[in-house]
Amino acid sequence: MKKKNQDEFWSEGYFAQSVSSEDMKIKMRTFHMKHDEEMDFNCKNCKAKISAHNNDWHDGMCDNCYNKKYYPNG
Repeated sequence: MKKKNQDEFWSEGYFAQSVSSEDMKIKMRTFHMKHDEEMDFNCKNCKAKISAHNNDWHDGMCDNCYNKKYYPNG
């Protein structure tokens, strides 16, 4: 891998989270859900209603807060 590509991979604007194999099995249930399914959670930043998918895959945030945090230049 070229040095430039390595730097781009770790540049600002990416989110990764490590999970156990047991947590992964639980979270995979919500991976393909739509953004408006199981709206039983609240954004940890602004408290807006969020889906099970956002809770599991977007760091517990609504799309707006998630994008502001992880994609500030997007």
